[in-house]
Amino acid sequence: MVGNFNGRGAIYRARKAKGNNHHIRSFFLLLPFCLFLSGCIQEEPGRPEIVAKVGDRVLTSGEVAAWEVSLPQHEVPQEVRSSFIRRWVEEELLYQEALERGLDKDPWVQQRLDELSRTLLIARLIEVECRELPKPSPSAVKNYFQNRSADFVWPQLHLVVEYWCSEDRSGMFRLRSNLLRGQQTGLWQGRVSNLETGRIALDGPDSADPQVWRTVVSLKSGQVSQVSRINDAYWVFKLVDRREAGELQGFDDVRDVIVARLTEETRRHYREDVIRSLIDKYRRTGRLQWSVQTVTINVTDSTKDITE
Repeated sequence: MVGNFNGRGAIYRARKAKGNNHHIRSFFLLLPFCLFLSGCIQEEPGRPEIVAKVGDRVLTSGEVAAWEVSLPQHEVPQEVRSSFIRRWVEEELLYQEALERGLDKDPWVQQRLDELSRTLLIARLIEVECRELPKPSPSAVKNYFQNRSADFVWPQLHLVVEYWCSEDRSGMFRLRSNLLRGQQTGLWQGRVSNLETGRIALDGPDSADPQVWRTVVSLKSGQVSQVSRINDAYWVFKLVDRREAGELQGFDDVRDVIVARLTEETRRHYREDVIRSLIDKYRRTGRLQWSVQTVTINVTDSTKDITE
């Protein structure tokens, strides 16, 4: 599976926590967070530890562990974990303070909650209705590509790159030597947890850090880069594939795009069918009154009256 770099800093795996989606709650109950700083608050035996508490809301060690599992890195530094917990506390404090001030009943908030509720309910209804729709068949996907192959071109230089990254300088030089010898297994001699590796796709210079782009764009297919020091780590790159801007894309390159297009087209047609059936249903029961006649608006020219 080929990943993508989202923005210039994505090559560094963004060792920042993404934060928590929970909302926040009360400005005056900061004492539980102070207890967290000196250690976790232990609840009843057998239950998860309470890492932080604001009012009646708690963050448990189990929730923190679940968040860590969702992250790409194998080991989460303590400062990242602490930052995540602090953000949870900050948001919970703000949320509880907003509730205490009655802002949940504010007309501005109520209007947007109603709009969000409508949007979510409509999206969920369509999702439920389309759940059993068949996926595009392989033949349909192939036919779509054959009929529109000229539409699929690389808009800019496209590179597929394998990478290896570690803070172990000598280990990375040994790994590069093994790659140059054509070794397929046993490339890394150090601890597995000290190495990050993967395959990514780069589309144009804006898809990666400038230093990374300069390194990989000069490579030929199959060529291995020198060991580069980037952001306090050592990197080795190998160019797997190179496609020039304007070059036709292959079927495997666009298969997922075609499947997404065909799926969306099927969902759109099905949505139209659902709406037609709902129009009939609500009209039969008298719950829909709808005039489709065009209303003509007459505009009177009052310029004469104004100028006279």
